[in-house]
Amino acid sequence: MLIIRRLVSLLVALPALLSLPVAGNAETERGSADLVRARSMVFGAESVNQKSGRVDRDKVIFSWLTNATLAVSIKGRVVMLDTFVDRAEIVPGRTPFVVEDLVSLNPEAVFIGEGLGHHADNAAWLAGKLGIPLFASEETCSELRADALHYVYSGVLTNPNIDCRNVTSAGSHPGVEIVTIDYLEPYVSITAFRHFDGGASYPESGDPDPFPIIPVKNIGDPRDPDMYPWGIPHSFKTNGTIGGPISIYYHFVVHGDKEFTFVWHDTIGDLHHGCSIDHQPPTCWDDLFPNEQVTNNVKLRIAALSATDVEFGSFVNDDYVVNGMRDSIEYSALLKPKVYVPIHQTSIALPTSSLYWKVAYLRQLDQMIPTLTPEQRPEPRWMVDPEEYLKPMVFDPKDHRWAKRDNDFRR
Repeated sequence: MLIIRRLVSLLVALPALLSLPVAGNAETERGSADLVRARSMVFGAESVNQKSGRVDRDKVIFSWLTNATLAVSIKGRVVMLDTFVDRAEIVPGRTPFVVEDLVSLNPEAVFIGEGLGHHADNAAWLAGKLGIPLFASEETCSELRADALHYVYSGVLTNPNIDCRNVTSAGSHPGVEIVTIDYLEPYVSITAFRHFDGGASYPESGDPDPFPIIPVKNIGDPRDPDMYPWGIPHSFKTNGTIGGPISIYYHFVVHGDKEFTFVWHDTIGDLHHGCSIDHQPPTCWDDLFPNEQVTNNVKLRIAALSATDVEFGSFVNDDYVVNGMRDSIEYSALLKPKVYVPIHQTSIALPTSSLYWKVAYLRQLDQMIPTLTPEQRPEPRWMVDPEEYLKPMVFDPKDHRWAKRDNDFRR
């Protein structure tokens, strides 16, 4: 009888045990001082257990680390989205942390969007130091493995065998491979596919004027050197050649509560002709492969994703001089998120120019979709470089705002 009662008790407690997130590889009874310090700096001391270093298991917390790079705690599971740090420094300067703080943060996985240096710098080094997996395209993984070998030769790493896991296969076309990444299951489902890494594209003469915006990348801020000193720079760069222009779109569903869902894509491209960095006019994807309907495939992949609460999406690419904010607006229009957080602000765009882009975005939003009500547009949460570095964005998955209807789950 005692055995039966204990078995019943175990079965009753099992759902609660299963609902607890699995701790990351740093989650010990007592975390190191560096772990506690780094996580408190990135996610906020109020969200971090000052003894163990665990991050709040009831919340999803994002912290912007420059450009498109985010540190994320998904109900206690800490991961990195990209690893580039603008002006990575040995001592804090403009960036209020150093690249070694990424090691102290101790994420359990890294997701790379595209393989160019301003996204994948530091990735091979970080994976080699921590022994954690990287997720990227097969082409980007090849580059990162070469980086790791270079670091061994230069004495930066001792082991070149990093764990880089191919999200898409080499040579695959955008929108063809839809991949499920189960690394964070059963707590988080991840869907990924290749899309477009934005480059120059054809002008859309039928779109409302004025589309070409003033190239704000040339706007300077004379206060910057005084307010945010340069520090002493260093970084661990990726080669960024063959794997550079391959970009992956990631969709995360956090199970339980209200099924809080977010998207992260560190670049945007042309959804009219499939123009991208590696396929520019007159050799855009639809020019080269008209029968494949590559652009339409990508659009269908985005539109078919389940209802999304928050989009962290690139809003600047090389196409802006021709079509302004069109690409970022069209990416969001397909996804229909409730909140839009623009990223990719410190590479193509001049640092500190974010608010100029905000004006252009809002103006063009009015031009392109004047029939949408305010409730139908995403709520933009603009981040200003460098004011929003290390300012945690905390989302409660239990919030009724994220409640889903049955028809919201389209996958």
